[in-house]
Amino acid sequence: MLVVVKKPRIRASISGVGEKLLIKGIRKLYPSAKITPEDDSVDITTTDWWKKRKSTSHAGTMLWAYRDNAGLTMEQLSKLSGIARPHLSAMEKGTRTIGVLSAKKLASALRVDHRMFL
Repeated sequence: MLVVVKKPRIRASISGVGEKLLIKGIRKLYPSAKITPEDDSVDITTTDWWKKRKSTSHAGTMLWAYRDNAGLTMEQLSKLSGIARPHLSAMEKGTRTIGVLSAKKLASALRVDHRMFL
């Protein structure tokens, strides 16, 4: 079974006792969630949407996504990471690369693996 909500996106397999009750709860919390049987699921990495998205993404897109998911402004991330806000902006736009040292600072501030930004 595939469960998709706007934020965060989740893939969950649900079976057994309580399956219908759990699905009812998901639908109540996330009215726009799409719930499909497992055999109707598609590996997202094989879709045209994913391939197009992957071809246009860069480390800065990952930085923006993690910052957004953490609910942080650039100013807040700047204070947490010690990286100047204009540099963060340039990194997110893809006009400035994210080096290993910066990646480690960002990863520490966002509590993720630094390799996500390399």
